[in-house]
Amino acid sequence: MHPNVALAITLAVLGSFMYLCYRMRRKWQWVVELDRWFFGWGSPVTMGVFRIIVGSLLFINLAMIGVYFESWYTEKGYVPIRAAERWSGDLVRLNLLDGVTDVRITAAFYVATMLAALLTALGLWTRVSSVLLYILLTTLHHRNPLILHGGDTVMRCACLYVALAPSGAAVSLDRLLALRKQPGLAVRAVSLWPQRLVQIQVAIIYFTTVWHKWFGNWWKEGIATWFPANLREFDRFPVPDFVDRQPFIAITTYGTLLVELSLATLVFYKPFRKWVLLGGILLHGGIEYRMNIPLFAFLMCSLYIAFYDGDEVAAWWDRLKARVRRDETVQTPSAETAAKQAT
Repeated sequence: MHPNVALAITLAVLGSFMYLCYRMRRKWQWVVELDRWFFGWGSPVTMGVFRIIVGSLLFINLAMIGVYFESWYTEKGYVPIRAAERWSGDLVRLNLLDGVTDVRITAAFYVATMLAALLTALGLWTRVSSVLLYILLTTLHHRNPLILHGGDTVMRCACLYVALAPSGAAVSLDRLLALRKQPGLAVRAVSLWPQRLVQIQVAIIYFTTVWHKWFGNWWKEGIATWFPANLREFDRFPVPDFVDRQPFIAITTYGTLLVELSLATLVFYKPFRKWVLLGGILLHGGIEYRMNIPLFAFLMCSLYIAFYDGDEVAAWWDRLKARVRRDETVQTPSAETAAKQAT
């Protein structure tokens, strides 16, 4: 085919496609809106607050496990390096401690992970510290995978999203240092796709949870919540006897499914958002009260902040400060009032 003919055909096809898109633009408006929602720009405050929560929870978690460091991460403990390697099999994993048996190196690595979590929470050298935190935490998890649960997987995912986002652009020491150099520096808008990833991650977690539960007979029969409640090794605080009897068991079983399904779907509809997230907080709050699963409820609920835009979070903070000032004004009498009371 002659090149000019090929060019004419190409231009004709491209022109026809562009004309079709123009004619169909209203019908495809939802694609534009979806693109604007996922890749739009907005305030970095939400991811800044999310960074503080995740970094703080990670630091606390590492401090709690560090009490038993020798038992979990050394050759004298329950999981020597060979046991961890046998568990992993032939899978390729990110593990900078692969083959390391020197306790001094492992301990230094552990301390470095805690330091990275602290720096991430403070927002100092945020990009470097958050990326390091993800790499170091993943290595620790792969060094001893036998003590991990679903919350640890969520923790790693949260670290990744913090590292991907410009999470040091607001509510951070990096921001304060930038203001010292350039007073009055405005908070710049950032791409919101890392925050959207957190939202989608939450939806995937709860949807797959409901999906797997529904194919089990206990959940359909309304008796599923009785079983974990009677695993005595998880007992924390006592509850009334009626909680472990019908019909309350059926209420908590089907209620759990309803809340989790809502957290995967209805949470994206703004009029329902507050009530769905409140249901999730009550669900995890009940688990946290009754069952000894350290930090799991706090970590899951920390993801909920991603469903609010940075401007909304900043407005919360402004309203809180205004309320505190108002209370202080009421409690602290003016100089004139104090003088009258003294006389």
